[in-house]
Formats: sequence, structure tokens, C-alpha cells
Amino acid sequence: MKITRWTAEIPVNKDIILKLFEAEGLEPRPFQIKSGSRLVNQRTHLTEIIQIAEGELIFNLSGTQFVLRPGDKLELPANTAYSFSNIKNEESVMYSAQKI
Repeated sequence: MKITRWTAEIPVNKDIILKLFEAEGLEPRPFQIKSGSRLVNQRTHLTEIIQIAEGELIFNLSGTQFVLRPGDKLELPANTAYSFSNIKNEESVMYSAQKI
């Protein structure tokens, strides 16, 4: 697992995230996560790249919890179990792509 925090001085937006994925040769899919939503017992089949565009998500990997905020990127190796939830009062948007 690798977390890359957004440290750029410019605010993140959808176009920037899409260009970052494109630069890696990846085709991301957007996911909208409603307030109060929770996704449990997920498992990656390939390496999965996740980047947050809006809101905050709490991820859980093997009992370790951490928050991802706009611009933050998470790289999960194949066969990694994970869960995430949106406990904020706003929708979150993330982009996800798999790479071989």
C-alpha cells in the first residue's frame, strides 16, 4: 500500500486527476459515495489506484484506518482487502483504475 498526499499549491479538481491518471496510461472510473455510505470486504484483483476528487473517505486496511482527502492517492497491491466509509454530511467522489 502506498499513500501519496496532495501537496500542490493549486486546489485539486477533476481535470487534474484525469490528467494524472492519463499520464500513467490508466483509464479511471468515477465513483460517487453518498454521505453515510459504507463499502466493506472489498478485495483488489489487480493493482488498484484510487484518488479522491471531492469530500473525505475513511479507509480501513487490515484494521488500520486513515483518511483520504481531495487529491490524496492510494495504491493498493493485488489481493488487498479493504473497506471505506463516508461519514461526512456531503457526497464524496473518487476515481479508481486498475493496472496490470
